[in-house]
Amino acid sequence: MNSKKIAHFLKRLIKLWKQKGILIIFLLLAIYLSFFWSSPYILKYLQTNYNQKFIFYSVSEPLVSLLKFSFVLTFILIFPFLWYFLISFFNFLFSFKKSLFWLFYLLGVFLFYLGVFFSYEVTLPYGIKFLISFKTEKIEPAISLGHFVNFFSFFVLAFGLIFELPLFICFLSMARIINPLKLGRYRKEIFFIIVVIAALVTPTPDAFNMSLLAIPLYILFELGLLLSRIFQKSEISSDVPNTP
Repeated sequence: MNSKKIAHFLKRLIKLWKQKGILIIFLLLAIYLSFFWSSPYILKYLQTNYNQKFIFYSVSEPLVSLLKFSFVLTFILIFPFLWYFLISFFNFLFSFKKSLFWLFYLLGVFLFYLGVFFSYEVTLPYGIKFLISFKTEKIEPAISLGHFVNFFSFFVLAFGLIFELPLFICFLSMARIINPLKLGRYRKEIFFIIVVIAALVTPTPDAFNMSLLAIPLYILFELGLLLSRIFQKSEISSDVPNTP
């Protein structure tokens, strides 16, 4: 792709952003609601849910923590818009059909929120319960607000983005960077890599929590291979001329 095409795409993107001024208003409104309304109440709910009292070690820690948490909530709220612009970029590269464009868009939004939901409902409760279980009569847990916000935000966003794996495998296949047929021959090696990633990402070292990420991640990998093969076959069939 030459520089002229990239410049042309960026101009179109900027023009689209200017035309959609309501997106800027929505972004500012999302930040405002996240900071002044959602963040305090959600943190209070999490504190009650995990039966822990958050503490802070500096005067600025509550403010900084609320800012971080509000930006994370804002990112989660506006992800459909961010994904739309990213899909528009891929559409510029690969020239999707309209139906395929919206399929990728809806699937990407669904997978992101599925990852966020999975992290919130499955991984974090087990992980936090496991880590807090090491308390004793002489060692009581005192969770720093700043550390909790960093811990919680990292896993929620990481799982949301990791669940986009099938689509990124599909895009790499369309770009001819990977070959799904050849990639499928290395399932054992890829499964090992997935287990290592799960061990690094999950908050606890036990096999149960690692499997909670490793198994869905491997299923997503297989889904990515399946989608790549389907689109690869459709491209091959469309390139073959019709014979009388």
